[in-house]
Amino acid sequence: MAKKEKKVGNKEDQRLATAQEKPGEKTAKLPPKVAPKSAAERRKDRIDGIVKTVYPSVLGTMAGFACFYASDAISPYPWHFVMMSVILLTYVIQKFTYTFLNIDAESFKTKDWFYVEFMVIDFWLVTWTLLLN
Repeated sequence: MAKKEKKVGNKEDQRLATAQEKPGEKTAKLPPKVAPKSAAERRKDRIDGIVKTVYPSVLGTMAGFACFYASDAISPYPWHFVMMSVILLTYVIQKFTYTFLNIDAESFKTKDWFYVEFMVIDFWLVTWTLLLN
């Protein structure tokens, strides 16, 4: 019977040891370590996150009021046309006004745009529904 080796050290050392033992197998690459952010950077990220949440919420609420007061003008159109119009209009507004709020909209990825547009549509539908009742 073969004796089991006693493992010592942390997990990273163990992974390195197993990687050296089995050179033919592919090993998972560890992500590069990120330098910790300073207090000022963390504060700026938090403020940017709050602005990225509040600004689309305000736009969605304004769109809900606009649809309520313009209901005679938009009543001949189907609801999905109105929704796509709200999405397009708020996307264009946000794309050009985030620079005035000191937020880099050029660094937004698809996930970020889906997030802010979801906020707009959510608040638009909730506001419009509450005003219609």
